[in-house]
Amino acid sequence: MKILNTFTQYAVLLSFALFISSKPVLADDNKLNTLSESTLSLSEAVQKVINNDFSLLTSSLESQSFKSEAESRDALPDPVFFAAMQNLPTDTFDLDQEAMTQFRFGVKQMFPKGDSIEISKQLVLHNKVLQDFIQQKTILTLKQKTQMAWLEAWYWQKYKAVIEHDRVFLTQMLDFMQSIYQIGGNNQSDLIGAELELIKLDEKVLDAERNYQTFRSELNTLANTVFTEEYLSSELITLPVLTIPANENLYASLAQHPDLLILKETSAQLADKIALVEQDKKAQWGIEVSYGLRQGENPNGSNRSDLLSAGLSVQVPLFSGKQKTHGVSSVRYQQDAIENKYLEKLQKTRFELENLKQQYEYTLAQRMLFETQILPTLAKQKQSALQSYESDKGDFRTVTDLYIKEQATKVKHQRLRVNEQLILSKINYWLNSDSAIPEKYVRREFDQETF
Repeated sequence: MKILNTFTQYAVLLSFALFISSKPVLADDNKLNTLSESTLSLSEAVQKVINNDFSLLTSSLESQSFKSEAESRDALPDPVFFAAMQNLPTDTFDLDQEAMTQFRFGVKQMFPKGDSIEISKQLVLHNKVLQDFIQQKTILTLKQKTQMAWLEAWYWQKYKAVIEHDRVFLTQMLDFMQSIYQIGGNNQSDLIGAELELIKLDEKVLDAERNYQTFRSELNTLANTVFTEEYLSSELITLPVLTIPANENLYASLAQHPDLLILKETSAQLADKIALVEQDKKAQWGIEVSYGLRQGENPNGSNRSDLLSAGLSVQVPLFSGKQKTHGVSSVRYQQDAIENKYLEKLQKTRFELENLKQQYEYTLAQRMLFETQILPTLAKQKQSALQSYESDKGDFRTVTDLYIKEQATKVKHQRLRVNEQLILSKINYWLNSDSAIPEKYVRREFDQETF
C-alpha cells in the first residue's frame, strides 16, 4: 500500500511539473488573438471621441458666428435722412406768403472716431481666433483623456487575464493536493490554504472586472456612444518619446501650445480694447447737407430760388476725459493680470515637465529592472523550488507561494509599462502640436447625421 501511495504521489507530481513548466498562455489573450478584428485600438477610440465631441461643434459654430459679426463691423454708421417744413406762417399756412418758408430735406453722416471701426472689427476677430485655439486645446485634452482611460482599461484587462490564468493553475493544483490528501500524502492545512488562495483570486477577478468596466464606461462617456468591441487590443500601445528642449527652446515650443496661445490672444484682445478706448479721446466728425424748396416770387417778380445748406459738426470730449482715462487703466490692469498668468503658466509647465521627465526615467529604470533581474530571478527561484520538491527536499506550499509571487510581480510589471505610457501621454500633451481641427468642424454648415 505504501508503494502504491508513493507511486501515486510521483504520478501527481509529474503531472504538476509538466503543467507549471509548460509555457503559460493566458486565456483572455487567446480570445483577443482570435477576435482581433473586434478589439478596440487606442487610435480608433481617439478618433471616435474627437468626431463625437459636442464642445468642438459648439466652438466651431461660435467661431463662424464671430467671423460673420466681424464682417458686419466693417462699415460706417448708417446716415440719417430728414425732411422738415420750416418757417411756415401760422396765420394763413400759405407756402408762398413768406420768403423764408421752405420744405427742407437732407442727410447727416457721422464718422467713427479715429480707427475705431477697424479696431472694433479686430476685437471680434480675436474672439474667432480664441475659439479656434479652444478647439485645438479641446482636441489635445480629449486625446489625453482617451489615452489615459484606454491605458487604464487595458491594464485591468491584462490584470484580469493574468489572475484568471493563475486561477487555472491553482484549481489544478488544488486537484493535485486533494489527490495527495486522499492517499495521506498531504496535510489538511495545505489543502485549506489552496482553497483560500482560490477565493482570493476570485475577489481579485471581480475587482479587475469592476475597474475595467469603470474605464470602459469613461471611454463611452468621452465618445458619447457605446463602443461595441468587447475587448481592447491585446498589445500595449507605445506613445512617441519626445525630447524636452532646454529652457529657451522649451519656452518657444510652449508658446505655440493652445493653452498659452489662448492667454496670448486674450492679452492681444485687451490691447485692442485699450486702443479702442483711446479712440474715444479723439474728436468725432460729421457732415450735414440739406436742400430747401421755396415757393412764391421775389418783389421783382422773379421766382424764389431754392436753398442749399452744408455743415460740419465735431464732438469734442471735453468733459469725459477723466472717465475714459480710468477706463483705459482698468483694461490695462486686466492685461497685466493675463500677462502674469501667461508667465506663471510657462514656469509651472516647465517644472511640471521636469518632474514628468524624472518620473519617466525612474519608471523606465524600474521596468528594466523587472525585465532583466526580478522576473528572471523569480523564474529561477520557482524552478529551483520545484526541483527541490521533486527530490523530496522542499514542500509544495513553497512552490505555490513562489508561483503566486511571480504572477503578482508580472502584474506589477504591467503596471509599470502602463505608467510609463501614462507619463508620456502627459508629456506629449505639452510637446505634441498635433491638434489639427477636423474638417467637419471647419465647415460653415453642420450635418446632424455626422453623429
